[in-house]
Amino acid sequence: MTSSGSSFIQDWLTLFGAITAWIKIQCANSALIRASLKTENRTYNCIGTVLAKNGCWSFLKGGFVLDSPSNLALLLFQNSDDRDIDITIDSSSLQPFTDQEWRFNQQFMINTQRKRAVTIHVSDQQGNRLQGAVITIN
Repeated sequence: MTSSGSSFIQDWLTLFGAITAWIKIQCANSALIRASLKTENRTYNCIGTVLAKNGCWSFLKGGFVLDSPSNLALLLFQNSDDRDIDITIDSSSLQPFTDQEWRFNQQFMINTQRKRAVTIHVSDQQGNRLQGAVITIN
């Protein structure tokens, strides 16, 4: 979803979400840009940040878990120190996830990124590899 302003409206019916957006600023050398989400019931003040530099595109990425479902949400981008600057947003995306999709992705990341095969080689005191050595890890 693309927006020429600093906010857009998105129908929202799920509890998990990810946000991405390309951010460019003017009128400041650099600024910490914060994405916030306002729902019918609550405001989530920081769901993603990026340190943007004047005239350069910077990639903002973040995520959130809603306390309760909402039919409507407002996504806001602002300078974290509330100075007035021009913010341009392109290729912004608010991606909803079901609980099942979130858990599947979480388990996938655990299995592929955190759990990796390890080969252990056993050596004697002189550094010579011992053939047929067995290591048991409990």
